[in-house]
Amino acid sequence: MTRPIKAFHKSLSLLKEDKVILLLSFIPVLIGIIAYYYIGNLFYVDLLDWGKNIVAEKVGNSEWLSYIAWIFTAVLTVILYFLVSWTFVLFVSIISSPFNDIISGRVEKRLLGEVSPDFNSEKFFKRILTVLINESKKISFIIILSILSFILGLFFPPIAFCVSAILLAISFLDYSWSRKDLSFGECVASLRKSFLTYLITGCVFMGLISMPILNLFILPFAVIYYSVLFYSKENGLTI
Repeated sequence: MTRPIKAFHKSLSLLKEDKVILLLSFIPVLIGIIAYYYIGNLFYVDLLDWGKNIVAEKVGNSEWLSYIAWIFTAVLTVILYFLVSWTFVLFVSIISSPFNDIISGRVEKRLLGEVSPDFNSEKFFKRILTVLINESKKISFIIILSILSFILGLFFPPIAFCVSAILLAISFLDYSWSRKDLSFGECVASLRKSFLTYLITGCVFMGLISMPILNLFILPFAVIYYSVLFYSKENGLTI
């Protein structure tokens, strides 16, 4: 289990050494911050005022108004938390997928000691459609498995938790798999060879991504981390 720990340190080093990786990593962070701002503004300004006005009309300016308004605000806070936690990863994954694809490729070049190519806008826009289609298929597959995992969790919670952790790891590993154009069988073989590593690290990242604000920075880092794990293992590199 020393490789996952070394991969963490190597991922941090790549962030410091490669300015392009650092820049591309901050794009989904910026998107996430903007999304948080507008969703929060919608819930805590528009809907909160709307709810308070309805309560005021029904209750009037009585002592109960402050208590009901407090309960409404608390419920709204809980809804916002789960809404953001459930949809955020999927939303940012689609938006940031073209950039994550570039990050994964640059990680491979750095690990192999090759010169990372300069950003090529023409190649980027040619590949962007392919990446977005692949990401949409992947997310659809993950949503279906997540629903099955939820149902399974009603009867066997530990198994459902493990399935969710593996799914999370796969969502980041897929950038490396797609760049290598691995078949479904090869992806399964790759997962099987490092199943325990991906399971444990998936559990760790699942916990980190469940934390609002922090997950803004964890998502792009996870792309780098799993790229380091995959490419270093595939090429037999010491990290």
